[in-house]
Amino acid sequence: MKGFPNERCVEIIDILLNSKKPVTVSKIANKLNVSNRTIRNDLGKLEDYFEDDENIKLQKKPRVGVWLEVNKEGERRLKARAIKEKNYVKPFSSEKRKIYIIKRLLKTYNSITMKDLANELYVSRITIYKDLENVEKWLNKFNLGLKRKQNYGIEIIGKEKDWRRAAVELLAYLKNDEELKNMLTNTEEVLETRLGYENFIQLKELFPNIKLKKIEKILEEAETKMEFLLADEGFINLLVHISISVERLKQNKDIQMSKQQLESIKSQREFEIAKEISQKLEKEFNIQIPESEIGYIALHILGSKVQKNIKPDEAQDILKNADKKLIELGREIISLIENILSVDFSKDKKLLTGLVLHLRPAINRLKYGLSLKNNLLEDIKTNYPSVFGAAWATSALIEKYYGVKVTEEEIGYIAIHVGAALERLNNNTRAVIVCGSGIGTAQLVAIRLEKEIKDLEIIDVVSAHDLEKINPTDFDIIVSTIPIKYKSKPTIQINPLVNESDIEKIKKYIRNVQNTKRFSKDVIENKTSELFSEDLILQGIEVKNKEEVIEKLGNILLNKGYVNKDFIKNVLEREKVTSTAVGKGVAIPHGNPETIKRPSIAIATLKEPIDWSGNRVDIVFLLALKSEKDDILKKFFRRFYNMLDNEKVLEKIKNSIATKQIYNILTQNNNIL
Repeated sequence: MKGFPNERCVEIIDILLNSKKPVTVSKIANKLNVSNRTIRNDLGKLEDYFEDDENIKLQKKPRVGVWLEVNKEGERRLKARAIKEKNYVKPFSSEKRKIYIIKRLLKTYNSITMKDLANELYVSRITIYKDLENVEKWLNKFNLGLKRKQNYGIEIIGKEKDWRRAAVELLAYLKNDEELKNMLTNTEEVLETRLGYENFIQLKELFPNIKLKKIEKILEEAETKMEFLLADEGFINLLVHISISVERLKQNKDIQMSKQQLESIKSQREFEIAKEISQKLEKEFNIQIPESEIGYIALHILGSKVQKNIKPDEAQDILKNADKKLIELGREIISLIENILSVDFSKDKKLLTGLVLHLRPAINRLKYGLSLKNNLLEDIKTNYPSVFGAAWATSALIEKYYGVKVTEEEIGYIAIHVGAALERLNNNTRAVIVCGSGIGTAQLVAIRLEKEIKDLEIIDVVSAHDLEKINPTDFDIIVSTIPIKYKSKPTIQINPLVNESDIEKIKKYIRNVQNTKRFSKDVIENKTSELFSEDLILQGIEVKNKEEVIEKLGNILLNKGYVNKDFIKNVLEREKVTSTAVGKGVAIPHGNPETIKRPSIAIATLKEPIDWSGNRVDIVFLLALKSEKDDILKKFFRRFYNMLDNEKVLEKIKNSIATKQIYNILTQNNNIL
């Protein structure tokens, strides 16, 4: 498709594409601040422009307006053309400019000048100079930097391994960029790829000359011949890794691996698979692939391989042949989660099998520093904070068994296994109905609720007076039409006529995964209060970043003798490995148990939320917990993840105006439950 007749036609197309109904000439003219006659002239030019295009027709009807009749292919081409016509003319935000500059630096074979960037982005060189500070901060996360030299230009400097990590991270960032989705011209190629639409576009945008289908075919042939199967995310990660490797090897940029690590990998069968793949890549792309590159391909296979055609009834056979250490770890993980969430997974054979199969490649990924993106991570943290939190608590076990620090992506995958197991339990939230208007009204309330809320099981309908006769372990919540006080379980007050807002109020409570709220009085014991102290709480403080708040809280613990001098450094190092933001504006940074003298928790509420690795956080719990204090630790986690599900409690903490208020909220049972 050739260029539009003029720049104004691009704006007209934009207006028509974004309107679900015909648009009048007057409305278009007003939007573009020109006369009706000018718009009519432009529409005439567009009619001629689309005359021979069977996918796009411009329609006009007197007293109705103008609209486009386009099929999907026509719409895609129109959007792609419009983006190219107006590309970078509209001012970019500083964030968009940062990403654009990073992309340009990663794409260019040589250096690029500030003048080039200023011209491309339609800003001054002073603006570019400021933008480069943000670019360098982003690159620093990958141990990369910028080389800036007069009469030379700007380029990225650092190790090849770190350059590739940065490229992968940028691709992940660009994945949902709507503009990129419309820049692809070969749609048939996209439809046939296992990569998926967004992933394909990302790679094509960064490496336009790479033959993705060729690489994909080589990997699929290897899967068939070697009888191994890659999980979908693992397949995509390996394909991305190979694409970047091929592109960089063409530029004589190869990756290095320590001799010890390489020898360890060469003894694995996966190295032979990687060698077979590499030989085909060498032939296809006319390149030489060094042993270290083959080693990294083998690592991706180690971190992604899954067993083929596993059936539910094969669980026992899988466990018989699995590594005993992995099975032991899987059982400990399940035990801890059962304790935290108050559930019983003893009859669920799939959970242990699923965890064991997942943990083997996961341990390899963590051991060798590979990243596997979890696209469901934010949804899990937002919608199932207690499940994510319980999964996070298991990271200490994985570290104990294998000495690896667990990333939040991997925690998210464990949370998915736990969530699936909770779904299999299929136990509803058990409720007692309390009504002051007579038993008949209460029965009507019960019928309405059971009809409207499928996850709710009404176990009894009682008067307020008789409520004390029911064992608290027999139900999870109280739904009452009158104000009542009951310390052991949550109470939801509703209207006797049960309106829609009442239904939503109850649904909101049980929307999280079932069974996460089955806590009896003995769950919260006063021992957990020992972890909190009013002098370990900072209320409404102002900080610029997560490092600052960690240091403030860490120094309080250090000065009071709760931790040793290595604690703060250890917490900050862990944050570089994985974010400890767990959703709902809460972060839980933590240190190595060996740096802790006395178990304790320091808390800060922030005057303004700060960025915590892409999450907005305004409550920080700095955990100094020793794993050998199992009983107290488990009780704390039960309490803590129950609190995470309770937005009212979090709001109380955020809105507290004194440290004593926060302390009382955290230590009084009825405030949490």
